[in-house]
Amino acid sequence: MLWALVLAAALAADLHAGARGDLRGASAARDAARARWAARGGLAHAEESLRARLSAASAPPPTDTLVVAAETLDYDGVAVRVTVTDARARLQLNLATAAELRALASAVGMSSDQAYAFAYAVTGWRVSRGPRWMAAPEDTLAPALRPPAGAFRAVEELREVPGVTPAAYRALAPLLSVAGDGRVNLNSAPAAVLLTLPGFGPDAVRAVVERRRAAPFLGAYEVVAALPVLSRERVQDRMAELLARAAFAPHHAEVRVEARGAGPAERARIRAVAVLAGGRLAPLAEIEER
Repeated sequence: MLWALVLAAALAADLHAGARGDLRGASAARDAARARWAARGGLAHAEESLRARLSAASAPPPTDTLVVAAETLDYDGVAVRVTVTDARARLQLNLATAAELRALASAVGMSSDQAYAFAYAVTGWRVSRGPRWMAAPEDTLAPALRPPAGAFRAVEELREVPGVTPAAYRALAPLLSVAGDGRVNLNSAPAAVLLTLPGFGPDAVRAVVERRRAAPFLGAYEVVAALPVLSRERVQDRMAELLARAAFAPHHAEVRVEARGAGPAERARIRAVAVLAGGRLAPLAEIEER
């Protein structure tokens, strides 16, 4: 009889614990759903902001990495951070040559050996995951080529690459993108990204940054005219390459939405790519929810 009572008590305790676990699970699922829908609201807001930006015909081209101002919204107690970044203000991770990756790494203070190791870790990883005919680690990958199959789907995947240290990732991830056509917007790219352009050194970058504060560049020949004499000669020697790499307005925008509520499960992220073509916004593409 005593054993029957003990068994019944144990069964009741187990059922009670299961019920509490079910309640916790239901609460977590509810919190996650709230965050997910709040993030989707943030994505819709970003799309509307982009449409408004494009419809303002008199608006000048953006002169920093943000296509529209970053915002923090509130959806029923869930804070939603929305950023829309010019993909051409960053180096395209899947299209950059080894030389461009080395230049970017050097620009953030990495030694020549560290920059070399980073560039060849990235290009080697692309070789291992994509068609070999498109992914040579030398400086032969033309920027106009589309990313090979198996290329990086997100900059965060750099953390999986052997040879890319946590310090290198922290320094370089904000300067990289997997969206865009591989061109660099001279009106919005930061100094480190400008240093990856053909013939550009520190003097040329300083001149470009100073000049664009007054008015955005409209073409490559305006850029050349703004350079110091020695820098101008170096860039003119590589003018054909510059014309292939330079841009002066956004074409792809990377949309990032992060929702965060009070509960531990109230977390959601969305990444999408917007194509800004002919002054109009194409439907958002490459939407990823996490």
